[in-house]
Amino acid sequence: MLLAAGFVPTLLTLKALKSRALRRGVWHRLDPAARALVDASILYLRRGGRIKSQALAQALKTVAEKILALTTPLRLLAKAIGMAIARAKGVEIDEEKAVALGLQWINTPRRYKLKLVEP
Repeated sequence: MLLAAGFVPTLLTLKALKSRALRRGVWHRLDPAARALVDASILYLRRGGRIKSQALAQALKTVAEKILALTTPLRLLAKAIGMAIARAKGVEIDEEKAVALGLQWINTPRRYKLKLVEP
């Protein structure tokens, strides 16, 4: 979702990801298994190991996406959502209106969103 298809779990990327999560205060909001996976991978890579398993790389990519989703600023998410809604409806809007539209969509409860999508 937030990551490009070419995510490679290296020591540098995993340490940066953990550092970002700790700085933003979302590290403890992750499930303990995800935190343990990142910590164990960092230790393994620090001792000279290489991650060759596709399943492990995919699991680390999933954890990275969770961390990035939790640390992405709300304004940026709202702007992206607002622009996507405007593009789908064929309307041209500026940045501030896109943020407002995105915030409205984020704050709308799920049961009402389903009714808006149906014809």
